[in-house]
Amino acid sequence: MAATLNKPTSASPLPHDDEPTAASTTTASTTNHSPSAASDAPAVAAGADANTSASGNEDDLMTVFEDPVNFNVKHPLQNRWTLWFDNPQKRTGQHNWEKSLKNLITFDTVEDFWGVYNNVVVASQLAHGANYHLFKEGVRPMWEDPENENGGKWIFPIPKAKRGDLDQSWLFTMLACIGESFNNSEEICGAVVSIRKQQDRIALWTKHALDADAATAAGGHWKSILQLQDADKIGYQAHSDALRKNSSFSNQDMYTV
Repeated sequence: MAATLNKPTSASPLPHDDEPTAASTTTASTTNHSPSAASDAPAVAAGADANTSASGNEDDLMTVFEDPVNFNVKHPLQNRWTLWFDNPQKRTGQHNWEKSLKNLITFDTVEDFWGVYNNVVVASQLAHGANYHLFKEGVRPMWEDPENENGGKWIFPIPKAKRGDLDQSWLFTMLACIGESFNNSEEICGAVVSIRKQQDRIALWTKHALDADAATAAGGHWKSILQLQDADKIGYQAHSDALRKNSSFSNQDMYTV
């Protein structure tokens, strides 16, 4: 059963430095960086049944004071997810990049996701060169990881003129991943948001680059999650090309949707 995503009621204050802070894995607060996002966001599928009212009548709604037991029950996700962060100050080798990669937190409930999201700096306020990586637990956000080496990524570039779309697009991408909203969710490894001077990018990583049907199905669904028009094209690049050329985004597209 899909767990309800409560619409936030106010904007959350942000930390003042450029590096995100580790969030506490307690029940999420009701604040959110994007107050308008939750109403249109993909539903998060819980791994266990939740006791919710099906009628939708206001008379059926209860508060934590009336039902403290069920209101304190967290809604588990189908997978555990890890949020990573890196902010290399200059071009660096693979070894130094891995040293800059920080495992911020691993979570496995809907409430803990919101607790994390409400306590880290939003993507649009990160420094140039910084990246957030959200991956299934046990999958490192690098091409060489066994879960990634045969895969690739869909890339959604966001020009500076449309910078206002970045945070909502990143939030919707994360919700689609942790909510297993893809028909072939086992193909999804994770997602990355990259902050750059020329244009920002969000990438969706999948497991098998040579499986055209699986890759394009994931890309098409992600495109709908991002609310893109038919004329807006996104491309898919293989990690093997990135490894060979040591370049993340300048490789030839294998597929477009």
